[in-house]
Amino acid sequence: KWSVVENGVDPKLFRLDDSISGREGVLCVARVEGLKNQLNLVLAMKGLPWTLTLIGAVAPNHSSYLSRVLKESGENVRYLGQIPQSELPGFYQRAKVHVLPSWFETTGLSSLEAGAMGCNIVVAKRGDVTEYFQDRAFYCEPDDISSIREAVRRAYEEPLNSALRERILNNCTWEKAALKTFRAYEKVLDEKS
Repeated sequence: KWSVVENGVDPKLFRLDDSISGREGVLCVARVEGLKNQLNLVLAMKGLPWTLTLIGAVAPNHSSYLSRVLKESGENVRYLGQIPQSELPGFYQRAKVHVLPSWFETTGLSSLEAGAMGCNIVVAKRGDVTEYFQDRAFYCEPDDISSIREAVRRAYEEPLNSALRERILNNCTWEKAALKTFRAYEKVLDEKS
């Protein structure tokens, strides 16, 4: 027997700030490494009119990967490195689209956080992301630069999707994850007694 416990976000941290208005640009919040596929993302952004902001620490032994990413980056790409988690909500709220074209991802907390902050999200159609985001995300193939580019373009041109935000805040919080975990243990213990 098994139970599904979804990853979550902290709705107290990831809440909209009324003092922030307007959304523009594309954001990718992820540890910088080949698995997260920032290289294909910066290649996909070439020729697109929007700025891509990359946020994330470089994974151990991946400084040469960061060098390749930066070398391939056009003028519309900026890399900020790691920033404090308390600053992430503002970046999410200012972005129109969040992209995580990972080769493999269990869900990607940054995609959940971005969705909770109202971004349209682009994710690679790998792992279990479709169960989380269903038809509320834009999907791409991580090995296909044109697929990533087209998903970013579609996500940017669509209105913001409040249904994704509502789904995440109603179903994917750490409080709900803790409760589901507690109930799963409770069920196992009840069956053993």
